[in-house]
Amino acid sequence: MTKENFQDISITEIAQTAELSRKTFYHSFKNKEAVINYLCDQLFDQYFEQLLQQKPQVGEMMLKTTFDIFLNFWWQKRDLIQLLIRQGLFDHMNEIWQQKAIPRYQQFAAPWHVQGTPTQVNYVMAFQLGGFTNILRVWLGQGNPEPPEQIKDVMLLAARQLADSLHTD
Repeated sequence: MTKENFQDISITEIAQTAELSRKTFYHSFKNKEAVINYLCDQLFDQYFEQLLQQKPQVGEMMLKTTFDIFLNFWWQKRDLIQLLIRQGLFDHMNEIWQQKAIPRYQQFAAPWHVQGTPTQVNYVMAFQLGGFTNILRVWLGQGNPEPPEQIKDVMLLAARQLADSLHTD
């Protein structure tokens, strides 16, 4: 995908590059989109594994740690994210993330998570993940993205302003 548009890549090219027969490719994958799904699944499993390793904390410290994990993980994967953005596959990745995140919602005990019906949780996850994935798109979609620490400061400022706007006296 670094040399050619994803839509123009054939199964034969993928199999040859991977030094596999087409039969072996089809034994593991239904089509080339299934390869992208597998890649996204692997990425999110790795990300969630890191996220779930953090120790529960109080208030803003938990948010800071979560932002650190998020930004540093994706910073390390920035070449891949930039490639997915260029290939028009970022929204597909986002859909997979949403599907994988909802069942894991309760595993990650964050103070900003709501206890609600599956429909409410779905809306909350869409709201939260939309912010996170759009940060990725804007941040890593640039030619020369800022370091993670700078983006974390901006995200914390936005979270503080949102929280402060809810406290009317």
